[in-house]
Amino acid sequence: MKTLVYISSCGMDAQGRPGSFFLQELPWLCAHFDRVLLCSHEGIAEITEPRPRQIHAKKPLWGRVSAVFRAFFQAAFWQELGHLRRDRSLTAVNDLKLFLFTVRGLTLQSWMEHFLRKNEEVTLYSFWMSYDGYAAALGKRRDPRRRAIARGHHFDINPAANPMNPYLMKGFTARWLDAIYPISQDALACLRACGPMPEDKLHVLALGSSGEEATERFPAPVYQDGVFRLVSCAAVIERKQIPVLIDALALWGEGRVRWTHIGGGPDEQAVRAYAAQRLGDRHHIEFEITGHVTPEQVQQYYQAQPFDVFVNTSRSEGVPVSIMEAMRAGVLTVAPRINGIPELVDQDVGMLYEPQDGAQGVYEALLTLRNLPRETAEQMRAAAQARWNERCRSERLLTRIFPDARKGENRA
Repeated sequence: MKTLVYISSCGMDAQGRPGSFFLQELPWLCAHFDRVLLCSHEGIAEITEPRPRQIHAKKPLWGRVSAVFRAFFQAAFWQELGHLRRDRSLTAVNDLKLFLFTVRGLTLQSWMEHFLRKNEEVTLYSFWMSYDGYAAALGKRRDPRRRAIARGHHFDINPAANPMNPYLMKGFTARWLDAIYPISQDALACLRACGPMPEDKLHVLALGSSGEEATERFPAPVYQDGVFRLVSCAAVIERKQIPVLIDALALWGEGRVRWTHIGGGPDEQAVRAYAAQRLGDRHHIEFEITGHVTPEQVQQYYQAQPFDVFVNTSRSEGVPVSIMEAMRAGVLTVAPRINGIPELVDQDVGMLYEPQDGAQGVYEALLTLRNLPRETAEQMRAAAQARWNERCRSERLLTRIFPDARKGENRA
């Protein structure tokens, strides 16, 4: 029996709702493994359907209690304390962060060991190179016959995003894992900045977005009715900098614009008020902020209506899935030249702006795309869709991470 343990701190929330990243990959995983376990900070559960609405996880108390005691006996914990001391970063706060990280990893490992059965062919798959990856490494150390792998994104490996990263078991984790998949060259550089890495285990591979191969797309709508249709998709939080796009639209005087923002979040009311203040008296600009939507609803937006340009204004990113979803629909992209975004977006499929240029940079990029000849715009839309098919389709990328995943087959 082939068993996959999907280890992810965001695999489900406190109410048992599955996370969007987990749901994106789950149908493929269920089709290629006999048994799928989800192990997250919120508990562990066996997943029996590819699209669960609710997950009833167990959180064995003894797993957490034993993890607190076991943490003091982990050589890697004491080695990282020494690392902090040598770098003059050993403070009470950093000591506590490292301890909690160690306890969380040990807890996840304890839970999954309790659920695993004898004679299973086990793959440990950590979605993050954080305490989830540490748990996968611990599981591999316990039974070297297992295959253990992890992805590396942004906050989980970037020392600039989280200064504790160099001290959070990266060396131990990399030593025990069979492979690590940073999602971009930028992520790879961040991982290397955490310390020496076994280069033969590092394989850059994008996260991707789910869906069948893209073969159809809407024509660019601005050439149909003269309305320049923009879309953005992100949690409405400070890091996503939605007001930068609002300020760019406040500069707009080049004809009618319809802007749709897909998503909600804690800053939603403030952003709505700011949009009303900056754009409310501009009759050539319409806007809508949808509030929280499911991943399925995001895809429905792209299936139901055409957009000219997708806009990202984030301060920091890995390689955004939201851009990939827009590319699948054949939508051009405007985004900042940060992190892994330039590895996905170039002049063939959109425009990058310098982040220090802010709203002016967004405005100028939008104006350039708005003024493209129709034939050029349609060629770029086709190129965006072709790039998604080649580089971003999740189902295609998963076969590279799990080349031997064949349901019902075992090694001889």
